[in-house]
Amino acid sequence: MKKLLIIAFLLVSLQGFCQGQFQKETSGSLTYVSGQVMQLAQAIPADKYSWAPQAGVRSIAEVCAHIISANYFFGSKLGGKIPEGVKMETIEKDLKTKAAIEAEFKRSYEMVIGAIKNTKDASLSNKVEFPFPGEFTSMTAVLIALGHSNEHLGQLIAYARMNGITPPWSQAK
Repeated sequence: MKKLLIIAFLLVSLQGFCQGQFQKETSGSLTYVSGQVMQLAQAIPADKYSWAPQAGVRSIAEVCAHIISANYFFGSKLGGKIPEGVKMETIEKDLKTKAAIEAEFKRSYEMVIGAIKNTKDASLSNKVEFPFPGEFTSMTAVLIALGHSNEHLGQLIAYARMNGITPPWSQAK
């Protein structure tokens, strides 16, 4: 009986320890990626923000605005509140300057990371509706948000390197 009580206690303790673990790890990963995205955006000169590798492909500014828009979108699906004054319908067209993009990057990442941190374990399996096909949950929204930022960080690294810009974290010390 004593062993059974000890095992039960350990299981209950372990469950309490793991509460919010997914949110801690994914928000930590997104915080790291957001730092790299924002460092790179800062390292790219303002006159390069209109650069695109070819016609019909997003420019640097458009990629950045797309990331910002997606952060707000995924964050809102997790219960985050889009800041007042942000017009989701036109945000990708409205954000064109380096200064505007840098300011909005910070707000969008704070919003989505906060939404992830505030997501309760019990709601991770809740269904979330997206404008594209498939069945999704809150957990999926978190994973897509993280993957999305990583995907576009890679795109911005390639754009920067094509313009002779070395990502700040890759520069020789």
